[in-house]
Amino acid sequence: MSLTSEWFNCTNYLVYQPVKREGQSTPVQVGDYLYMWGGLRPGLPNVHNNEKKKSMCSVVEVCHIPSGRWEKKATTGNPPLGVYGYAAAVIRNQIFFYGGMCNHDDCHHNSLYSFNVDAFIWKELSPTTSCHGPMMKHSSGMATLNLDGEDYLVVIGGRGPSFNNTPTQAGAQYCESYGYQSCNEVHLYKLKTGEWTSPTVTGARPPPIHSFTLLSMSHNTSLLFGGDIGNFKYSNDVYIIEFTEALVFNIPESVANRWHHSLLVWSETSSTHWIIALGGFSNAGHSAINDTVFIEISELVHF
Repeated sequence: MSLTSEWFNCTNYLVYQPVKREGQSTPVQVGDYLYMWGGLRPGLPNVHNNEKKKSMCSVVEVCHIPSGRWEKKATTGNPPLGVYGYAAAVIRNQIFFYGGMCNHDDCHHNSLYSFNVDAFIWKELSPTTSCHGPMMKHSSGMATLNLDGEDYLVVIGGRGPSFNNTPTQAGAQYCESYGYQSCNEVHLYKLKTGEWTSPTVTGARPPPIHSFTLLSMSHNTSLLFGGDIGNFKYSNDVYIIEFTEALVFNIPESVANRWHHSLLVWSETSSTHWIIALGGFSNAGHSAINDTVFIEISELVHF
């Protein structure tokens, strides 16, 4: 008796499979599900926006990780126009999408959208503009932070048009070629206030870079690896970016509301530190103050 073996393709073609595409973000995990959106795919119109593009982009593909089963789900609200080359990150039940390309001409975005995975609703948090914020760009990185109990998004690097873009960021570097520029910008977006800010950056900042990976390591630390640094050169460096939390001080009434004063910090021991406030003027009546106040810092800091 002879035995034969044969391989079979066990794919069940009645089971939904994701649409072929490129340029989308790595699927984002929330709980036991992966969420995939956007990307360049067959039939996507080469337009800024129209009903067909909106219809195609109003679908999110979801994978149930334990079973490996994919399904296509409709969404409500207006999806982002930056359909590929965008950056994505997740905080609890919200997936955030930043920037990306529009699939027509050189149209880039610096908009920020949220997507609620419970209600399947899109929301625009910050519109595309050339007036402020990060560059309109693609292939940047975005990660999440929690500083002083507040949720933030950090957007780093990317590549976009050299013309009609946002003002350059102080301290950032830009590398231009063929009408495009890469950058090493670092911007923070505070979810509570909806504001973009530029943090003070110290240490070994990466060069202008795009197409790298950016991951959240902890509540205030991100890791950047690899990327395109221009002139056909690619990085194999790893950067750890740590964001310092601000300390919150409740100053006693005897010290508050003064100006034109002097302030010293005295370290009595390695663990005992004092603020020394001397003189100045009081806001109450603009009268001169001649007292000296000692305040132990450890009594003021609330973690």
